[in-house]
Amino acid sequence: MTWHDIIQLHVAGAQGQGAGKQKGLVGLRWTDVPETLRILADRMRVSLDAAFPVELSPAWRGARAIAAVAGGRGSRIRLGGALARSLSADALDGVMAHELAHLKCRHWELLLSGCILAALGGVALGLALDLPTALRMAAGGLVPVVAAASLSWMAEYEADRVAARYVGYDVMALTLRELRDSGFRTRAEFTHPPDGSRVRRLLSAGAGAPPRD
Repeated sequence: MTWHDIIQLHVAGAQGQGAGKQKGLVGLRWTDVPETLRILADRMRVSLDAAFPVELSPAWRGARAIAAVAGGRGSRIRLGGALARSLSADALDGVMAHELAHLKCRHWELLLSGCILAALGGVALGLALDLPTALRMAAGGLVPVVAAASLSWMAEYEADRVAARYVGYDVMALTLRELRDSGFRTRAEFTHPPDGSRVRRLLSAGAGAPPRD
C-alpha cells in the first residue's frame, strides 16, 4: 500500500475512525504504513514510536518530526494530508527521509541548546553596550532571533544531505522541486531556507558524494 492509498483510506475515506485518532489527528500503526518506512527507519537507525509512528493531519500542508519525550510517547512523524496528496510517491519518500534525518541528527537538541546559549549571549551583549536601555534591549533580543533562524536553516540543509544519502540525491532534489512547484513554500521563511537554494546546495553536495548508504 502506498502513502496515497493510506491518505485515501484514513483521511478521505471511512476507515479513519480507528484507535489513535485525537485532536483532528489520525494515528497510524506500523501495520497501517508502507513497509518502506520501517526499512528506511531501520537503515537510518531511527527509532519511532512503537504504537503510532506516524500521525496524519488531514487538512495540514506540512510535515514535522516530533522527538520523543521522557516518560511520554516515542518519536514520530506528523504528515499533513493536504501536502501528501499534492506530491508524488517518490517525493513523499523524500519527505519522510528528511523528517527521519531531523531525528537522526537530533536537531531539536541543537536548536534548544543553541537558543539558550544565544539568549545568554544576547543578555551579555545588552549589558555590555553603552547605549540607551531600549537600544540595548533591542540589540540583545536580536541575537537569539538571528541564532534561531541560522540554526534552523543549518538543520534543514543538513537534513536534506543526510536524507539524500539513504534515498538518493535525485529523489531529494525531486522532493524539493515538487515542494517548490506545489506552492507549499514560495519564499524563504524564518525556519526554512527557500527550496531553490536547498536544491542548489543539495546538487552541489551530491556531485562528489559517495553512493547511498
